[in-house]
Amino acid sequence: MVRVKEFFKSLKWYDYVIISSLLIATLTLGLVFHSDTITILSAIMGAFGVFFIAKGSVAGQFFMIIKAIFYSIISFMNKFYGEVIISCAISIPICLATIIMWFRNLDSPNGQIKIRGKMTWKEFLIASFVCVAISVGIYFFLEYFNTRFCILSTFAFFFSLIGSYLSFRRCEYNFIFFIINTILCITMWLLLVIADNNVSQIITFVSYLINFTTNIFGIFIWIKLKKKQGEKNDGTSCTSREF
Repeated sequence: MVRVKEFFKSLKWYDYVIISSLLIATLTLGLVFHSDTITILSAIMGAFGVFFIAKGSVAGQFFMIIKAIFYSIISFMNKFYGEVIISCAISIPICLATIIMWFRNLDSPNGQIKIRGKMTWKEFLIASFVCVAISVGIYFFLEYFNTRFCILSTFAFFFSLIGSYLSFRRCEYNFIFFIINTILCITMWLLLVIADNNVSQIITFVSYLINFTTNIFGIFIWIKLKKKQGEKNDGTSCTSREF
């Protein structure tokens, strides 16, 4: 309860403006394009999640779990089985693990984390190799079930997986991989809208555009947080010698 109170106290007036703007914009788009309730809720939770993660707040992970549940339902309905697997087998478990890790490394009672995840190039290469191996297996799995846009879905899976791992490690470079993942998802959902002439899914496409912008800001916010927290290139953060 104390942490919840501290969390709301830590929000600035402009945070409320951004949150309100995201909510109003998403609801408006949902109504204009006649999107269903699940699609609208998924877009709202995703926007909130990315926003708070960009601010280095644990709250973002909770929003992302809710978003993953809704998003997996939407993806299944549109035969994006790769996205269903990402949400259920990857995103939700990693979010839960990240919540535990982040709570163990809080910089303040309001839920803001310490940006200091140590990762050597060796660890990054091993993590990348594991993610590639998993993604190759996922590709053949998705191909077997005739998943739509199978190659795009597989690449999105890979970049989401490695981005989630770096987020778990509290490394600011996670946003780079989430940006690439977002670009792939934007492409995938745009192709869906065009192929099916389903304008109700435009809200999902737009929500990824919002996430793309937020992830870019996230890199700079985390770098600023790391400097504010007094981190130096002493082996406790991601540097030119460490990833």
